[in-house]
Amino acid sequence: MSFESKLLQMKGMLKKQPVKKKQPKANERPVHEEKWKSIGLELKENKFGFVYEKKITYPLDSRHGKVKLNELDRVLAAWQEVSFDHPFKLKMDDKIVFFDTETTGLSGTGAYIFLIGLLVKHENSFEMVQYIMPDPSNEAAFLYETGLWKEEQPIIFSYNGKSFDWPQLMSRWTMHRQILPKLPTPVQIDLFHGTKRIWKNELERLKLSTIEEEKLGFAREGDVPGYLIPPIYLDAVKSGYPEGLAKVLFHNELDILSLVSLYVLSSDLLMEDLETETSGAYTNIGKWYADLKQYDQSAAYLEHVALERGSSAAMARYLLAIQKKRAGLHEEALRLFKEAAPHLRGTVEVEAWIHASKLYEHQLKDLKQAAIMAGFAKEASEHTQVRLSLVSDIVKRQARLEEKIRKKRSEVKKI
Repeated sequence: MSFESKLLQMKGMLKKQPVKKKQPKANERPVHEEKWKSIGLELKENKFGFVYEKKITYPLDSRHGKVKLNELDRVLAAWQEVSFDHPFKLKMDDKIVFFDTETTGLSGTGAYIFLIGLLVKHENSFEMVQYIMPDPSNEAAFLYETGLWKEEQPIIFSYNGKSFDWPQLMSRWTMHRQILPKLPTPVQIDLFHGTKRIWKNELERLKLSTIEEEKLGFAREGDVPGYLIPPIYLDAVKSGYPEGLAKVLFHNELDILSLVSLYVLSSDLLMEDLETETSGAYTNIGKWYADLKQYDQSAAYLEHVALERGSSAAMARYLLAIQKKRAGLHEEALRLFKEAAPHLRGTVEVEAWIHASKLYEHQLKDLKQAAIMAGFAKEASEHTQVRLSLVSDIVKRQARLEEKIRKKRSEVKKI
């Protein structure tokens, strides 16, 4: 029977039996010090109590997946050379911390953080420090020891940390606000949001382990499933059994190392790599830059994709057409809308035909073609679910164009 199976079996037994052992009092030395020391955890004491700490040093050329950790310097230097702005663009001297937590649950007052991992780059190496809470009575000591309260606040990298890890940390910090220093609001770069922007509709799942396998060239071996992490920790606190806890530390370590690799890979895609990804990913990047109002950089990606034919480039052509229209390049925009629309589906197809109709009507003064484009928009709306207001606008547009065409014919007959 595997360790995980034994643990789940044990967990079922624990539910039936009341726990007789009391939680240790604050500042009482943890009873499992020697057992936890065997997996590299060192017990430290501060003014609030005790905390376990594990340090891991990585040479600069250490590899995680297909990325070497020292490529971080390369991409930071590359960002200095580009003229456009992006949330991932940092300075060489920015203090960067890669951050991840493990918790006993997803929400509620009974859910708390028990492990915080931090990775920083030094001159000659990378160093990871993992802090583990010995038990809930030492939570203040555990939080304080991380040093996240210090004035020199770093840029925090995480994966879904902006929505989960940091709010959880703030919540637990608030529980001790009367004794702990105030926790500053950091600059955060959540790589989950970047991953979603780049690979939306390209990957079925956006879990970090999926990104590792499909993009970072890394497959986890011997990793503990996430759903087992809370019971492993709770059992380790009760029994002192260190083997499962070592697996949790390893899980946290892999999560944090993947943040470095993911930032390097994402930065390359956002600056110079136009060869290794799908048309969909580059289209997403082009849209991201457009949303950031970095239109030149957006156009560079969209034009790259638009060189392809067929449906794979349709969305890129549509987005590029919007930019051309905004720039006053009406004929070029019209061509792109007409090329894109037949390969699009849903509301975006309808909107592409409407854009084409507007260009014919207002810029090129071709009412007949404007009416034809409006007809295509109406036909497309009948084969998909679009908002009623959009259908109503199309009907009004068709009626107005027909009236304009009728008046123009009447004027020609009079002449």
